[in-house]
Amino acid sequence: MKTCSACGAPRKLTGNHRWLSGGTIVEKSNPSHRMIFIENDNILEVFNLVEEMVGLSLERLVIESQRKATYDYVDTIVPSLARKIMRVTSYKPVVRSLVELGRTMGFGGISLLDLHIKRSEGDFVQLGIRDAYFLPGFCGTVAGAMEVVSGHECSVSYRETSPGYHEVTTSVSTHPRELVERLQWREYSNKPGNAALQVCPGCGGPEILADYDFDLAAGVISRRASGRRMVFNGPAEFEAILDELEGELGEDISRILIEAQRRFVKMGFYDTGEVQDTGMFRDHLALRGFGNLKDISFSGERLRVHLENPCLHLLLVGLVLGFFELVFKREGKVEWELAPGGDLTVEVTPA
Repeated sequence: MKTCSACGAPRKLTGNHRWLSGGTIVEKSNPSHRMIFIENDNILEVFNLVEEMVGLSLERLVIESQRKATYDYVDTIVPSLARKIMRVTSYKPVVRSLVELGRTMGFGGISLLDLHIKRSEGDFVQLGIRDAYFLPGFCGTVAGAMEVVSGHECSVSYRETSPGYHEVTTSVSTHPRELVERLQWREYSNKPGNAALQVCPGCGGPEILADYDFDLAAGVISRRASGRRMVFNGPAEFEAILDELEGELGEDISRILIEAQRRFVKMGFYDTGEVQDTGMFRDHLALRGFGNLKDISFSGERLRVHLENPCLHLLLVGLVLGFFELVFKREGKVEWELAPGGDLTVEVTPA
């Protein structure tokens, strides 16, 4: 896979995505499809904490939501002409290309094990993956991509054959009817802003990607300064899961999510120096696709943040609360508002 000689990022990654002035990342061929670049531990810890706090497994919801999101994503990057050609030649080149894309996005060490696609009920694809970023999410990704390629609804299963290594098989099947109409996506605001990341002269992506290591064989992205693993994914699939939980559990899910993110931040996964420097914090959020920082202010013992085009806003609220408690070394009380136009305002004061 080709990488940029200047920043080292995979060209397939920077070529398929755009970082916009509004602090968002979008798919180049489908600008309505938002993406985020997030610490992998953030996904794992938050979902683990939510499962622990609500006493429910989220695996089935994660797989289904990721399946729908991946279908939307892959449907635009595999042109209809390519699909017609595949039907009379071979599906392997496209499947291998999608496997490569998954490695560039940090999903893990993916390999194609077996494939049978004749656009019939016996179709299946079997992949191997070592060190998956988030196994339920990866399973949903495989099912969604298979649906685009095969033209049929698909289900997915997995088994661990050795420590850290899983075989994931997706095959033609129907979806559970009770999930078909659930997990609806939100529409995000995407107004232009002043998030001006320096552009890499080699590939056109953010120059700051040079601060990350891309191990394409292992399918792992890591931030050099912290060693933390990173991953590219879409926020909509996570928002849909959280909305579904809110429908089942009521407003308590907002409190649970904010608390889960607060705990994660206080584990020391983020640098508090970044939030105290407005420019660094704006770049931090924009690189990750979380929105455009309009204002951040420390007044006495109050922290106030105003953000345009936010996604996963409850995690952002928990992020700000956690930063407050780390900086001021005391418990905080948070208030927040998500305006009809999409702006998020968060204010934290001493509890």
